[in-house]
Amino acid sequence: MTVEKANTPVTMPASVPTTDVKVMIENRNVPACTLFDTDAQKTFTSTDPSIIGAKMDNAVQANGTSHDASRNEYIGHTNIAYQMETLGHESGVGGSGNRAEGLRNGAGVRKCEGRGAEEGKDAEGNQDRIVLVGSGDMTRAMVTCLVAAGHRPVVATRNPARARTWVGSDEADVVKVEDGVVMGDVVVVAIPAKHHHTLPAHLLEKRVVVDISNRAPEDPPEPSLAQKLQALLPHSHVVKAFNTVSAYVLQRGQLHRGREVPICGDTSWAKQRVADLVRDMGLVPVDRGGLKAAREIEDIPLAFFSEWKLAAILAGVIFLFFWILSLFRGQICPNLDGNDGTWDWSLFEVLPLNNTQFSLAFTACTLLLICYIPGMIAAYLQLWRGTKYSHFPTWLDTWLKARKQLGLLALLLGATHGCMAIFTKISWGMGDEWWQQTYVACGVLLLAVLVILGITSLPSVSTTLTWREFSVVQRYLGWSSVVLVTVHLTIATHQGLLNPPACVVIPSGAQILVPLCFLTLLVKIALLVPCVDSHLTKIRAGYERTKASIHSLP
Repeated sequence: MTVEKANTPVTMPASVPTTDVKVMIENRNVPACTLFDTDAQKTFTSTDPSIIGAKMDNAVQANGTSHDASRNEYIGHTNIAYQMETLGHESGVGGSGNRAEGLRNGAGVRKCEGRGAEEGKDAEGNQDRIVLVGSGDMTRAMVTCLVAAGHRPVVATRNPARARTWVGSDEADVVKVEDGVVMGDVVVVAIPAKHHHTLPAHLLEKRVVVDISNRAPEDPPEPSLAQKLQALLPHSHVVKAFNTVSAYVLQRGQLHRGREVPICGDTSWAKQRVADLVRDMGLVPVDRGGLKAAREIEDIPLAFFSEWKLAAILAGVIFLFFWILSLFRGQICPNLDGNDGTWDWSLFEVLPLNNTQFSLAFTACTLLLICYIPGMIAAYLQLWRGTKYSHFPTWLDTWLKARKQLGLLALLLGATHGCMAIFTKISWGMGDEWWQQTYVACGVLLLAVLVILGITSLPSVSTTLTWREFSVVQRYLGWSSVVLVTVHLTIATHQGLLNPPACVVIPSGAQILVPLCFLTLLVKIALLVPCVDSHLTKIRAGYERTKASIHSLP
């Protein structure tokens, strides 16, 4: 809502109560403001801005109206019932005692009674509606959401006849671009960025223009598309929003609870107006600051598994290492060590299944261990530094942030190994020896624990758990998985742990991982010693040693 006023800005309170409040401003040589509280039946009139502000603070509670002093405009939230009127005193008409003669035929009256309520008009007599420029997939999706939220949007397009084929007459109005952009205070530009220059800049002045465009991966990130649009529309208030939500998701109504929509802009009241629109559509607005943040927001849809890159690269390198290792130990070295000099190609027949499933097993085991090793390194660093407030080295911080992805990949590869191992055991035959029964049982339990860890790490599940529940599951079941994988691997390979290396220098995967598993458990046990554990708990609760004794790593 916009209320025009005289020269001197008047600080409005941060909200308007549910009672109707009339704000009347007369444009004479000095600004005058009259407040009327219909519940208390009290009227306050003054020409002093400081008195007006004080009276407003006394008359209303602070929770919803923001004021942009640079433009002398008042923007009110639509979830609070109120009525505001502007009085424009015409030259030579009326006096201080006759306010009715100063009305511009009632222009500038708007009444808002809750989100999605009956639409009013702004100070220029234009309806307060959402205008969508364009008739593509995003426009169709937003029309669906806006209609569901109680709005009647305006579709402004070059070809209204074509747009009317999919827009119901009872849902939205379809008009030409020049006619549509003046019908609302918020204009959503849903056309490709390369056509932004065709927008009627003179008709978009002083309006909130929402840029939802996304750049192509090959386009330069600087300046952002939103900044370019702001340069084309210097007298409009450009806000970046909705570019991270796909038309498919909006149109299908697949709006998961808590789905965030980042927004940014240089005008606070314009961002608030867009934030209200985002909430109307069942989404959660996240203010990312000024329009310069648009570049980061535009990068979000272009991200390609950015959080998974480190984990995926590590998993690929480790798998390749163990697969090559098994190739040398199972096929190449036995042929090189043969006395007759001929190659036994039958050894390569088990390459697709046997070598791959063992490589998957060793890779999953390694990934599981390196999920918990960085946490121990962080604990020892905190003990050494005597504080939790010192930053970890960058490499360790990156490693800690990748633990979730490493764990999920360990689950994936471990489950794949289990499926392949079933067919391997069927072909080999399963014996009744205790060690075979034990390592298979440990493998099944390990898979079950990893599944639980993976499920509880999903946002839709973790948000339903208390912090205590989540930490207990991740901590105790996590280390239980390390114990199970150690037992499973040790028993399964115990008969070959002491065998000499192949080709003199090449150890088996088990000869590498079994010592690493026991070493990991040994380092963890040291942290569980009561005196060490209690001191670490104190540090993580905020205790610090004397500042002079705190060390930090580069």
